[in-house]
Formats: sequence, structure tokens, C-alpha cells
Amino acid sequence: MSRPKILITNDDGISSQGIYALCEAMNEVGETFIAAPSTEQSASSHSITLSDPIRVRSIEKKNGFRGWSIGGTPADCVKIAIQSLMLDRPDIIISGINQGANLGSNIIYSGTVSAATEGMIQGIPSIAISLASFNTDNYEGVKIYAKKIVRHVIEHGLPKGTLLNVNVPYCDYKDIKGMKVTSQGSQYFVDEFEERIDPRNSKYYWIKGKMIDEDQSIDYDGKAIKEHYVSITPIHFQLTNDLYLEDLKKQFSYE
Repeated sequence: MSRPKILITNDDGISSQGIYALCEAMNEVGETFIAAPSTEQSASSHSITLSDPIRVRSIEKKNGFRGWSIGGTPADCVKIAIQSLMLDRPDIIISGINQGANLGSNIIYSGTVSAATEGMIQGIPSIAISLASFNTDNYEGVKIYAKKIVRHVIEHGLPKGTLLNVNVPYCDYKDIKGMKVTSQGSQYFVDEFEERIDPRNSKYYWIKGKMIDEDQSIDYDGKAIKEHYVSITPIHFQLTNDLYLEDLKKQFSYE
């Protein structure tokens, strides 16, 4: 029986520690193919490149790491890998391992989640995986759970139009309590823009802010992570407000 074909991408760039760790884990599961941005594309959401050329080059690094460095966004990487670089269509797409959690309302900004979303749009089972820390010294737990979850999806599949958003707590593997299937929480940033002056005396702004997470139930992604559970959230992007749809139809029927 042939091994599953796994397309690996991310938004932190082809040189990130997270994509190396994910590649090591996925090599135990299937046949891997790597296509990731040449530079960091965090918070790029689902943007695609329309007005510039997308430059592609193959790279090979230590420990047998091979992949395609792509001068575009995470969504670009998935599109061009499937349409132009891979000989065969992937059986599954894994985006990550992202540095920093993707939780609550903030997933709309995430290039990691958007790469998986593009896979979902293409009809391929897709997973976004993030580590709830910007530290890169401990991928043990996230690698183990990535393999478990990917194997489960390969065996059972995902509903059409649905992807999995996985977040793993930053702690030793032995301290992870297990997995929780969660709902998307309400976590969000309160933005602040710090005004600065560059060496040419021109004004610019640097975004910063404070994370707000008021969810108290472990049934939500952010709370599960705080309690040292791996959070698995099935998400989709059907944006129609069905509850309001019928009311709106009635309102406009009088026009």
C-alpha cells in the first residue's frame, strides 16, 4: 500500500524551525512535499499574489530537508504546489507548525489557517497546527500530537468544507493532559499603535497590543490551551448569517 502524500506549508517561512519539526514528524506518516513562503508571511490571512510574479526555487538543507521556496503568500504556496509543482495531488495538507497560537477571532488574520483553508477549498483534507508559544526549543509534544491527528484524518477524512485548527500548549509532553475538541473562542487583540520616528525624521507606527480572552469554559480553544490540553477545532467559512437571512428577505420584500 502506498504511503499518503502530505503537502506541508506554513506562514513563518521555509527557514522556520516549525516547518523542520513538522517535516520530521510527517516523514513517519507519509511521503512529504514542502512548499512554503521564502519569507515570513505571518498575519497575511488569505491574500494571494495577483500583480507580481511568483518566484519559485528548490532548496536542500541539512538532514535531508528539501522543499520549494515560494515568493508569495501561504495561499499562493498551496495553489502553486497543487497546480504546478506536485506530480500527484496530495492526500492531505498540513500547515505549520506555527510559532504562536491561532485562537478565537484571531484566526481570520492567520496565514497558517488560511493555507489550510485553501486546501479545504481545493477539496483536500487540511489541518492547521500551531504551538502556543514563540519559543522554538520544545516541539516534542506538538510533533507527537500532529502525528496522531494527521493519522486520524487520513483514516476518517473530514466533512466537505471543514478543516481542523489545532493548537498545542507549550509545555513538556508529559504535562499535556490530552486532546479536547473545542469551539472557536472569543479571544481577540486590543490594538495599540506606537508612534516612532525613523532616522530620516519621518513618522511611522509599530503595532502592538494586548490579548483578551474572557472564555471560562474548557469547551473553547483558548481555555483548553491554558489548561494544557491540545485544542482541536473544526472550522468552516460559510459566512452567510442564516438566522438573519429570512428576516432580511422579508424586510426587502416591501421595497
